[in-house]
Amino acid sequence: MSPEPDKLRLSVVTEAPPAKPLRILVVAAEEAVIRALRAAFDPDSTVALQITSDTETATRMLAAHPVDLLALDPAVASGGFALLKHVKDHYRWTATMVATFNQDPQFLRQAIKCRIDGLMFRRPDAAAEFVEQVRLLAKAANESRLRQQKRVLAIGAHPDDVEIGCGGALSKHHADYDVLHILTLSRGAAGGDVNLRAVEAANAAALLNARLEMANLRDMYITDGAETISIIEAAIRDLHPTHVYTHSPEDTHQDHRAVHAATLVAARGVPNVYCYQSPSSTTEFKPQRFVDITHCIGKKIDLIGAYKSQVDRMESIQPDVILSTARYWGRFAGYVLAEPLRIVCERYFLTASATTEK
Repeated sequence: MSPEPDKLRLSVVTEAPPAKPLRILVVAAEEAVIRALRAAFDPDSTVALQITSDTETATRMLAAHPVDLLALDPAVASGGFALLKHVKDHYRWTATMVATFNQDPQFLRQAIKCRIDGLMFRRPDAAAEFVEQVRLLAKAANESRLRQQKRVLAIGAHPDDVEIGCGGALSKHHADYDVLHILTLSRGAAGGDVNLRAVEAANAAALLNARLEMANLRDMYITDGAETISIIEAAIRDLHPTHVYTHSPEDTHQDHRAVHAATLVAARGVPNVYCYQSPSSTTEFKPQRFVDITHCIGKKIDLIGAYKSQVDRMESIQPDVILSTARYWGRFAGYVLAEPLRIVCERYFLTASATTEK
């Protein structure tokens, strides 16, 4: 990021997202262990327990829904070490625990190389201790995620707006395992077939592992009134974002200006709000923050490329134009490639759950 502008930076407390059950995945085949886990966690509404007997199924379950904690014994579960490495490479906020009877030094060195978060030497009569350690480690991982993980809402008037305007910033958030939600307020009927554009939007969102929400306001007639505000407010209530990206007011497209104005009302309680540049932005757009997207320019071009129906008809979003635009803004920030943002508000944030620990 570029040097901070001379302004007061505030530390604020944002409302924490609604409490959700701890998600725990255990790879186990022993009936005694399974019975102890079920007895402890099934009646507990604060824990969502999943148990499987093999690592291949566990891998698929993780892909469908990441968890707070994965616990297993690589001495028993075939492919256990490979799964532990996979989790650390792909699920930043998932803690890993090895609970084993095996105390062989070579086995333990291999476990440590997998960057595990917890190690327990089991005893035949220690099922309760295992259950307690699982709960504690899952809770610690969950609290760490709530303190550190950003929740990002990117708002656009039409399909492809956010990918063009802040696709680089979103790619960086994705690389940091942040939660991404894309809200598109119209189906883009003025720019092509709405069904095709919806498929393209879904394909782009999948590249970011982002949740996509498409409202159905009338393209070219979006207003900054109550209907638009209420849609954005609903998304904010659902996600409790720490960061919001939206259109800038310096834009020749009336829908873009309306979405900007509606966002300012709906997101007045969000600590970090930024405006991105569109192809229709005017020369009055004056960014104060430049995001280094040197290492994710390819991802941004892929995101825009998902909208083939638009790339085929618009010179302004051809790959060479995207690249040259990023290179232009990079001149002002000392980066090779940069994405410009105008700051509406920018504050440090702490979740309510984090403040209770201080």
